[in-house]
Amino acid sequence: MGLMRTAAVKGIIPAGNKVTELRNNLMRLMTMTAVVMEERFGQDGLDAVAEVFRRLGEEDAKALKDRLGLDSALKDALDAWIVIGNIMGTKIETNWVSENHVETDHPFCPQHASFLEIGRLYCEPVCQPYVGAVATGIAQGSRMEVPRPATLEKACKKAIVLTDK
Repeated sequence: MGLMRTAAVKGIIPAGNKVTELRNNLMRLMTMTAVVMEERFGQDGLDAVAEVFRRLGEEDAKALKDRLGLDSALKDALDAWIVIGNIMGTKIETNWVSENHVETDHPFCPQHASFLEIGRLYCEPVCQPYVGAVATGIAQGSRMEVPRPATLEKACKKAIVLTDK
């Protein structure tokens, strides 16, 4: 038995390996959920997937506010996106367009990479409802915009825009 196998069987798995494996499994779950729901139910299935991720985002917004002590400002919503991105392994670049508008570009998005493996982007029913709900759940009076949708060549650019002071 190899050293890695022996260690894994005994429950000695380096934290980095655990995180990577969990991230990969989560990406596959998100991707395959959309694939199966679309295959079985068409647009109604994708609408259901979007509803699930929207609800998860609403719950996570509350949890992030509680756990991290976030307030209700635009910067707090951006910080939540950055925390989620760090957990998921997403590279995020931010650009403050104004005090009421911040954009995030993704030079690398592992979920985008997962979608590319199957040749179909499911950003609209999977990612966007989730992060949109996180943003609006934290920064009251805000909305998420997608100034540049994802393509097969490049991940998306999203924005949080404060619409109500």
